[in-house]
Amino acid sequence: MGDQNEMQTFRVGSAEIEYSDRGEGPPLLLIHAGVFADWFVPLASSPILEGFRVIRVRRAGYKAGSAPTSHLTIGAHAHHCAALLDALGIGGAHVVSHSSGTLVALELAASRPELVRSLVLVEPPIAGSLLLPEEAAMVQPLLGPVFAAAGAGDIAIAFDLFMTTVCAPDYREVLEAALGAEGLLTAERDSGFFFADEVPAVLEWAFGATAAADINQPALVVQGGASPPIVHDVAARLAGWLPNAELTTVEGADHLLPLRDAAALARLTSDFTNRH
Repeated sequence: MGDQNEMQTFRVGSAEIEYSDRGEGPPLLLIHAGVFADWFVPLASSPILEGFRVIRVRRAGYKAGSAPTSHLTIGAHAHHCAALLDALGIGGAHVVSHSSGTLVALELAASRPELVRSLVLVEPPIAGSLLLPEEAAMVQPLLGPVFAAAGAGDIAIAFDLFMTTVCAPDYREVLEAALGAEGLLTAERDSGFFFADEVPAVLEWAFGATAAADINQPALVVQGGASPPIVHDVAARLAGWLPNAELTTVEGADHLLPLRDAAALARLTSDFTNRH
């Protein structure tokens, strides 16, 4: 499954991203999470969003054979999204993002506020500036084996450990149901960039209550009801930092929400963006 055949290439300096652009109506920019690029394939094709112009981005580093020539910061990913919106003549978009993609969305809203009409921030990551020191100390040993495997070049093992630990033990069944067997294989194959480049970018990204206070766009922070308490703590903290934010829970969902229940996310997105 997937809509790879619809993807178009867009270059920003030496970086290469891809995007699909379909539909008419208020622009909706989808910024995917880390690990792999196709988190939002089901959402992009949801009939619930037929009244929107849906732009789905495949961020730099996530296309096979197009590795970036230098390290990409969260700000660089946000700059790529801004350049794409500029090139498409979109003066303001509702932005839907997931996990580490929420950091890109926040950076985009902070650096180019005129381009962001509202934010839907799905399951912010339990990493970087969103964590308290004691939370970071708790998370580090859980993810240690993941990064040890990635550092040793065992990407398949790192992928499996990360997806099992951060997402859910049944992630393979969920990915296959949403993206097909080929989609699962592609996700594993393309995850090397995440471990090598995006994880450092997340850890070095500086953000907090002061920076969040300048992001005035309406924001919806979405958490899965089945996600662990630390995820709920991070989501509540981010919603509290943002001056115009709401927090909502999708019962039964977890970090796999965009794949496990794309319809629920589409309904939340449609309802929230239509209000703003």
